[in-house]
Amino acid sequence: MQKQDNTMHQFDAIYGEISNVYHEINRKLGLTDTESIVLYSVAVDENVSQKAICSLSGLSKQTINSAIKKMINDGILEPLSGHKNEKLTPTKKGQKIIDEKISILIDMENRIFTSWAPDERKIFIDLYARYLDMLKDECDSLEV
Repeated sequence: MQKQDNTMHQFDAIYGEISNVYHEINRKLGLTDTESIVLYSVAVDENVSQKAICSLSGLSKQTINSAIKKMINDGILEPLSGHKNEKLTPTKKGQKIIDEKISILIDMENRIFTSWAPDERKIFIDLYARYLDMLKDECDSLEV
């Protein structure tokens, strides 16, 4: 087995720490990580479906489905017709959570990204997208 490149080790450490910081933000906002992901998705895309949330978050269908069912039962979200791929909309209670909590997270992210020069943002996104594309290619060619 080849030893991990130090740069890749740094990337893994930063990626893990980012996940930890998001978890801490969600804890301070009084939300579970999954609730935050679902409500964030609803806040930024008024046409988001359960399937899209799974795809965007990388979380399992079961995890997202359980969170959505709980939020529907708690009066936070409502599907328009009850289908899994149907648009999810916040109730008044859900919109209040988005306005009071999720907007804090969105504002934090916006402050960070807008503090970078436009060319820095483009480089960051381009490299991250390239890493993802190459990782997908590696995954597709993986044979165990």
